[in-house]
Amino acid sequence: MHVPCPATLVISRAVKPGKVEEFGRWMDDVCAAANAADGCAGIVRLGQTDALQHLLLRFASSESLDRFRSGERYRTLEVRDDELTVGIAQVARGRDVDVELPSDASASPWKRFIVTWASVLPVLLVVSTVIRTLLPTVPPPLQIIISSLLLTSLLQWVILPRVQRAARAWMLKGAGGALRT
Repeated sequence: MHVPCPATLVISRAVKPGKVEEFGRWMDDVCAAANAADGCAGIVRLGQTDALQHLLLRFASSESLDRFRSGERYRTLEVRDDELTVGIAQVARGRDVDVELPSDASASPWKRFIVTWASVLPVLLVVSTVIRTLLPTVPPPLQIIISSLLLTSLLQWVILPRVQRAARAWMLKGAGGALRT
């Protein structure tokens, strides 16, 4: 007697800037397609941030997952997704599965360096110039302390969150074009 082996499709996506709403509709369409597919056993949506999302589609058998993935509806959705995200799809077969999800920590160190440096340099130039201009009589060590407090605050709460969100898809993209895990 053949006992079907369950299978899970794990779709991880870093959403491109300005595509979050459209991607949400894409996720809804994928969930609707999976729910309509023969053998769909469940769906789990995991969101780390607006721009980093995961979708787990569980199927009763590997065969039903393979039929879903090769079907016209899912292939059309995959093409549409390429315009919205950088991603990776992983298939785990069996009742108990282990999958490594991409995260912001997966970003390439050199890309993270470039994004951080490009964010810091202009702010550092402006802040240090403003402090030197407004407080010319203040001793340089005190100017540096004031500059560093202002610079760190701006970077932590204003600039880096926005820049990293905008650059997330690029930072997480591996050499082959898929997300890094």
